[in-house]
Amino acid sequence: MKTADRVWLIGGGILLACMAVAGPEQSSAGVGVATEGKNAGKLVHYNQSGEAVPLRAFGVNYYDAFLRYLRDSDDTSFVQGFACLQEHNIPAARVLAAGFGPKDWALYFSDKAEFYRRLDYFIEQAERHNIGLILNCFWSVTTVGEIVEKAVAADCLIPGRDFIPANPLNTDIKGRPTYAEYKRALGRPDSGSNAWITYFTKEIVTRYLHSPAVWGWEFGNEYNNGTDHPALKGIRTCRTVGSGDMLPNTPANLKELPAWTGPDDLTRSDVQVAKENFANTVRRIDPWRVILSGDARPRSSAWHNRTEHTFTKDSRAQLAEVLSTDNPDPINTVTVHFYPGKPDSAGESIYFSDSPVNIQWESGQYRKLMDYFAECGVLSRKPLIIGEWGAIGDGTADDEKTTFNRLMQALIDSGVQLSLLWTFDSRNAGGMKSWWIQPGRVPGYPASPKFYQISNSDTNLWSLEKANRQYGSW
Repeated sequence: MKTADRVWLIGGGILLACMAVAGPEQSSAGVGVATEGKNAGKLVHYNQSGEAVPLRAFGVNYYDAFLRYLRDSDDTSFVQGFACLQEHNIPAARVLAAGFGPKDWALYFSDKAEFYRRLDYFIEQAERHNIGLILNCFWSVTTVGEIVEKAVAADCLIPGRDFIPANPLNTDIKGRPTYAEYKRALGRPDSGSNAWITYFTKEIVTRYLHSPAVWGWEFGNEYNNGTDHPALKGIRTCRTVGSGDMLPNTPANLKELPAWTGPDDLTRSDVQVAKENFANTVRRIDPWRVILSGDARPRSSAWHNRTEHTFTKDSRAQLAEVLSTDNPDPINTVTVHFYPGKPDSAGESIYFSDSPVNIQWESGQYRKLMDYFAECGVLSRKPLIIGEWGAIGDGTADDEKTTFNRLMQALIDSGVQLSLLWTFDSRNAGGMKSWWIQPGRVPGYPASPKFYQISNSDTNLWSLEKANRQYGSW
């Protein structure tokens, strides 16, 4: 065992720490994937003795914890949120580490020092409360291309040096030339979108490389949901770029295009280029921590979506091929989001044309599909991470509690090492009755009935606290 002095930024200052490392290329901070020995292919972390041991953790999505602070410097409610998670023995949270829409990036481009002062404080509070973070860098598939215009204006990117702009340039909503790009630019290695991914990834990974709060790095959120989608009535739509923020999907902001010719008709191959760029950039700086795609569970017809643009249900072998594409090396995990299908969506709740698996509401074979995803990861020595999961409802209905409890039991029985419940302490009023677990620590946001999912308030049901106390290891 070797030791080395590590440096990371916290609260605008510099702290030094002596951290145990397993070798010249591995930091003990965060979570990694063992490549050899009895733990090969498993998520591991370093214990206080400097030994790599398997991880097991049931965490949450805390999606807008930093976003709220980014939008309002007085909103430090995440400190209370972290304290609540710590109190209930919940060790991990998946968070958006930057802006959602282009407007959320305004502070970064106008006052980068202040942007990082806030993020430093956020990371520092996670450290103080022993919360491990999965930092999501590029949540919205639409925003990445829009940011290029802002990055050029701020001299972060230089056209012709850092990327090859579209020729001719795209035009914005007012008909002016813009460096902003459509989604398919993600598939062009020399695009402004990929230049921006490289630029910001280098910056954030370098800054927090040795923070013990950072468990891993995540690319985006459910980019695979927007890929290879079969044409509806033969018509595709393309949004206007360069608007300054994402526009609503109104006829005035969209134009009709023939099927699969539009610059927003994103394919898996396009996203694969961007994911590989992100992951390779991370790996050049951080050779240890886990890298996640952030993808949803693939549609049950994903392979046929890609090859035929139809909704024909996939076989097990075909879906395994899709999972491999969605989680390309050097991404070293298989990430899916897992929600049971409501009775009115039965078609998407049946997986596989051969040996079907039913994952419908309340009665689904949840473990069977989790086991399948885990087995696909085993083939490439990539552990399965359930990046989102949950049961929709207001927290009071018996069928919701039954579904939640059966999902929780499936996570335990299938041996998933890291799962993250959707979603904790959000301020999105439109979804609070369906998903959000309010801790009741902030005035104006009382505890929600779904808080039983976090705490041991209902002893007849599983909770994250109960599962972590019984099975947790971090």
